[in-house]
Amino acid sequence: MKALTQQELQHFVSYFAPILDGAQLQEVQANDRGLALGFHLRGSMFWLILDLVPNAPMMLCFENKCPFKKAPKGKPVSLFLNSHGRNLFFAGMSVREEYGRVVVLNLKNSSADCELEIRLIPKQSNLLVKAQGKQISWDRPLDLTAAPHVENPPQPRDLVAIHEEWLADQGSGSKKTILDPAEQWERQKQKDLEKKRRALAEIQKQIESDREQLWYEAGQYLKTHGTLDVPDSLKSCVDAKQSLSWNIENCFAKAKQLVGKKEGARERLDELVLEIQKLEDSRYSEKQKKPALVDLMKKAEARGRKLHLDSGALAYCGKSAADNLALLRQAKAWDYWLHLRDYPGAHAIIHRQRDQEITPAEIQEVSAWVARESLSSKSLMVGQKVAVVIVECRFVRPIKGDKLGRVTYHSERTLNFALS
Repeated sequence: MKALTQQELQHFVSYFAPILDGAQLQEVQANDRGLALGFHLRGSMFWLILDLVPNAPMMLCFENKCPFKKAPKGKPVSLFLNSHGRNLFFAGMSVREEYGRVVVLNLKNSSADCELEIRLIPKQSNLLVKAQGKQISWDRPLDLTAAPHVENPPQPRDLVAIHEEWLADQGSGSKKTILDPAEQWERQKQKDLEKKRRALAEIQKQIESDREQLWYEAGQYLKTHGTLDVPDSLKSCVDAKQSLSWNIENCFAKAKQLVGKKEGARERLDELVLEIQKLEDSRYSEKQKKPALVDLMKKAEARGRKLHLDSGALAYCGKSAADNLALLRQAKAWDYWLHLRDYPGAHAIIHRQRDQEITPAEIQEVSAWVARESLSSKSLMVGQKVAVVIVECRFVRPIKGDKLGRVTYHSERTLNFALS
């Protein structure tokens, strides 16, 4: 499973911090992977899971039932938290953005406080607990460095999908989270509204600005006086290292460019006003959340087979390498590409809704179907164990210049099962 990205962690904190506000820490459980913190609030128990595995540290939250197995013996950090953090109240949680995936969680009451620094950086995962002038950590702490800038970050996953994926990796059944779909939709709506309103304010500033007039006045002054010695108010528009003719041309070009941008800004302003109005009037519904799936076979103009899954997702298996490549190119970034390991050519696309969970049972069903459709009966037998590689289509790329149908991929997970 992939670790939480910076955006996903920020979304998690902004979603759960208000929910847990004022909850009392009553239980601390630990095992070799990390800790489960049990918070009591208004008759319910909320479990904050800190999974500190090195390659994919996670932070999750579940209601009532804890999906984290408790070890027979406590860990030093859990013993310290039981001594210094138990019965304190949740007083806030925030992301230290300058260091990337680092969360600070505060526990307080009238006479004591405790701080948890949760580091969810892959290969640097750790938990530092500070209370009463003392500090303890899960692993030996390393110095934090500034988070690197990420170009084109991946599309953040839905929080429900992250929880379900983690449960599937643990081999657990579906457990109830405190992520109500309607409430989550409403929170996303408010975030979108805030973003659009900020954009609207910036565009209004751009329209009200008279910057283009300044550039036009600078061009006129240069043209009239024939010198680069301009008043102080116009010096920001003149480059003394360039010639007079270059500066005149540049000033008028800048003025024209700004006028064009202002016209475009007015058009965008009208669009944003309509988008904000439409979003304010929108209401949660299943139809809004789950639009109908497009038939990939028709869209790709490919030949092959199609399998309807109980969850509503559709699985496709092309008839040839060219058909499979056409299906891959038409698939959504969040669709799954599935491949039977050690059996060349046997792969499929699972076309799904963006936040739709595909269960291990359905993956097994699709794998068995692909095996039957793609391979001869002599190569596979009932009870034979096979390995299935599954990865989102965004991480699959055709290999240029190689044999048609050959691809490279990353961020995959592997499932093992027996054919039935």
